[in-house]
Amino acid sequence: MYDVLIIGCGITGAATAFELSKYRLRVGILERENDVAGGTTKANSAILHAGYDPLPGSLMARLNVRGVALARQLCPALDVPYSPCGSLVLGFTPADRETLAEPHRRGRANGVPGLALLTGDEARALEPKLSPAVTAALHAPSAAVCSPWEYCLALAETAVRSGAELHLETAVTGLAPVEGGWRVETSRGTLDARWVVNAAGLDAQAVHEMADPRTFTLHPSREQYFLLDKSEGSRVGRVIFQCPN
Repeated sequence: MYDVLIIGCGITGAATAFELSKYRLRVGILERENDVAGGTTKANSAILHAGYDPLPGSLMARLNVRGVALARQLCPALDVPYSPCGSLVLGFTPADRETLAEPHRRGRANGVPGLALLTGDEARALEPKLSPAVTAALHAPSAAVCSPWEYCLALAETAVRSGAELHLETAVTGLAPVEGGWRVETSRGTLDARWVVNAAGLDAQAVHEMADPRTFTLHPSREQYFLLDKSEGSRVGRVIFQCPN
C-alpha cells in the first residue's frame, strides 16, 4: 500500500511529490499522459505573478506570494531557467491610474514586496522604450519568468530520485474507500493508498466525483497570445501588462 497516491503530474502534482519525497513515505504519482506537464502546465504564459491580483485574505493570495518567493530559491537549485525580471502594468489615462490603485492596494495587503505606483517618467526610467503616452504604471519587482515545463520536470525528477514512483500512461478510472484508505482503479491495474491527492488539473472535478458528490464546478478559460520573433525580447527587460479593463 502506498502512503500517498497523487493523481496528475502537472506542476501541482509534481510539487506535491517533491515535498512528500523529503519524508519516509511511499509516494506514487499517476499520470495518464506519456510524460509530465502534458496539460495546462506546459501551455501557460511562464509568468510567476507577484500576487497583487488575488483578494486579500484568500488562500490564493497567501500561496501566490509564498510561491513566487519559493521559486526564486527552487529554480536555481533545480537548474530551471529563471529570470527575476519583475513586471509593469501600464496606464495611459487618469482613469487607468485610478484602476491601478486597486491592485496596488490588494498587493500591499497581500504582502507583495517592493510594489509601487509609478509615474510615466518613472516607468520609462526603468524601461526607456515604453510609449511616451504611458502616464502611470504598477511596478512589481518580485514577478518573474521561468520555464514551466522544465520546472515541473525538475520537481518530478527530484521526487523520483528521492524514492517516489511515477506511473506514466496510467489513467484513473475509479476511486473507492477501503479499510485504512482508498482503492484506486487505473488503466493499468488497482492500487491502494492511505491518502489520495487530487492534482488532476482540468479533470480534478471528474476525479473528485469518483469519490464524492459534486461540491465544485470547474470553469476552464483560454487566453490568446501573439508570438513574436525572439529578437523582440530585447526591447524591454520586464513583463509588460496592459491596464485591466
